[in-house]
Amino acid sequence: MNRTLRIILTCALGAALCACTATAAENLTGEAEGYGGPLKVAVTVEDGKITQVRVTEHKETEGVGTKAIDTLPDAIVQANSTQVDVVAGATYTSKAILAAVDNALGVSPSSSPADSNTPAQNAATNLRTGVGMSALGRIGPGSDDAGNPVYSFNVVFCSAAFEEDGRIAQVMFDQLEVATPNYDGSSMPHFSGFPGQGGYALWDDAQGKTNGTTEDTEDNFLAEIAAWTTKRERGNDYKLNTATWSQEMDAFQQLFVGKTVDEVDAWFEKYCSDVNGRPLTAESAQEGDQEKYAALTEEEKQQLADVTSSATMSLKDNHGDLLAALRKAWEMAQK
Repeated sequence: MNRTLRIILTCALGAALCACTATAAENLTGEAEGYGGPLKVAVTVEDGKITQVRVTEHKETEGVGTKAIDTLPDAIVQANSTQVDVVAGATYTSKAILAAVDNALGVSPSSSPADSNTPAQNAATNLRTGVGMSALGRIGPGSDDAGNPVYSFNVVFCSAAFEEDGRIAQVMFDQLEVATPNYDGSSMPHFSGFPGQGGYALWDDAQGKTNGTTEDTEDNFLAEIAAWTTKRERGNDYKLNTATWSQEMDAFQQLFVGKTVDEVDAWFEKYCSDVNGRPLTAESAQEGDQEKYAALTEEEKQQLADVTSSATMSLKDNHGDLLAALRKAWEMAQK
């Protein structure tokens, strides 16, 4: 739904409420998906006007998403509409609040965090689709408590739909990380080696250290592989600093929509660390990070803050190269 239609519906709702003879306040509730989970609001309407908006339940990050919770409800009341600016640095939570209020008012939101990765262009019949993959091996990090080295590999999968001009209409990433069984506990997919190699050091979650070795059998080999799950499938078990892998990846996907693959690469080169591939912040401490961050304008820093309020993980490091998978998806879409 475009902005004009959304305004018309909001005004129509106000007109309908004004036409009612009853002047009693109407208490409405709405819900939308926030950055950390469901976000719920209570909306009071009197004489066709929004007189109060309260966020009654949320799981947003303190000091980030809560900036929107503290200020956006009053802005909606003052405007008597959800046609207000999002709060800088808390874009995802802002959109969730607006969507929840629209839900309470019975108005279809123009874009909610849950569906912002599927714009109207996806309805076009001339989209080109492609699937890409990139794989990296990793030596480390380090060794376990008994000195056994840790090894892992990461495989990134990307499915994308592109407009005729190469702009991304829709994109989805997932990733499989598999490590030796002496690393990162039971939630990590593991691989001990092929049968006949003697097994590998086994990490004991309960004791917090390695304890023996894995069984060197064909059954164990098959069972390990059957238990592999991707980072999306791991869900809430795979949390990063402030959110799950899936939630952060969803935020990046939203950012990429509307850009070409070359523009995504250019964004990465300008706004991410040359060392660890993470989006820059004022606190980034890798070599060259502060010089790169200082070269940005204040407007660019604010735009970057909107990104890092939702996603801070690396797009390209020895954990996986998401940009390479995206480019391969574009190459396949042109075949």
